[in-house]
Amino acid sequence: MSLTQQIITKLAPQEKPYEVRDDRIKGFLLRVQPTGRKSYIVEYARGKRVTLGDAAILTLTAARNAAIEVLGKAAQGIDPMAERKREKAATFAEFITKHYEPWCKTHHRTGDDAKRLRSVFVDLLEKPLPDLNPWLIEKHRKRRKDEGAAETTINRDLATLKAALNRAVDWGLISENPIKPVKQIKTDRTGVIRFLSPDEESRLMAVLDKRHDHLRPMVLVSLHTGLRWGELVGLTWDDVDMTQKRLTVRGSGAKSKQTRHIPLNKIALEALAEWRQGKAKAGLVFPGKVGVMDNVNKAWSRALAEAEITDFRWHDLRHSFASKLVQAGVDLNTVRELMGHSDIKMTLRYAHLAPEHKAAAVAKLVG
Repeated sequence: MSLTQQIITKLAPQEKPYEVRDDRIKGFLLRVQPTGRKSYIVEYARGKRVTLGDAAILTLTAARNAAIEVLGKAAQGIDPMAERKREKAATFAEFITKHYEPWCKTHHRTGDDAKRLRSVFVDLLEKPLPDLNPWLIEKHRKRRKDEGAAETTINRDLATLKAALNRAVDWGLISENPIKPVKQIKTDRTGVIRFLSPDEESRLMAVLDKRHDHLRPMVLVSLHTGLRWGELVGLTWDDVDMTQKRLTVRGSGAKSKQTRHIPLNKIALEALAEWRQGKAKAGLVFPGKVGVMDNVNKAWSRALAEAEITDFRWHDLRHSFASKLVQAGVDLNTVRELMGHSDIKMTLRYAHLAPEHKAAAVAKLVG
């Protein structure tokens, strides 16, 4: 039957949907629903169709022209349905704003991962999600390396991107992670761990002993508990048990999301007790001017300069904690538990600091 506007108008709805095919264009048809709604459709391959529009809105001539365009693309090897999905797909930027950032703010303490994706992957922001591919990532990595970015930083950013796209798969926005095949750059995972030497620690303590502000107790607690910065500034007095001599890092504020308990040695306990004198017995242990403390960069930099300590970050206090434990003969699994590592591989970075174990092992070869 050659469809005409008169025929289309006369077609009445039935109990079940039915279709009327057009003789003039192969694959072009009209579908009539029991509700009376009529839609133009073009079938461009077995089992593959594109709905062109509502017959009450789209004219027969316009529908035929649209059908010819779809069939023409199919003849060129272009899948019209896949193309339409791509056109409707959210860009990477839209995905971050509408989906990923709200999720991060709900499930993480901050939306930092979303912010990081925006700032690092600027060249991908306007790409539709399905168009992201390994080649784009390789070009991005080369550019980052040429700009001087560390390989460990590039790997961390790739892990963040993969995690975000895995969420897009979970939410049905894409069928699969388009960059799943991309492997991380192989790096020296042990690397050089910076920690305070005994002489550096003595010089730093001498400088801090002259101060009467928050920096001294913050350094001492970090150096003797291994707390991360976020764990330290999020610590409340309710988390500090002076009687049992331990502090609690709650899962809600821990990187691993697991609660852990850290014993307080004499130095950490005295630092906290001295800091607590005359202060409120509730709330944050180290509060900022408004809410959580942001940073201590200026005071920290001045203290390091006065102590003549170079190439040392705040996070290296945590490395110092773990390094001193290993050097004192504490087993790696205990170090892992105190550090809050979810994987022993992270703790193994400190294994080389206990050379006596390797020396004892090779000594067994001697009769």
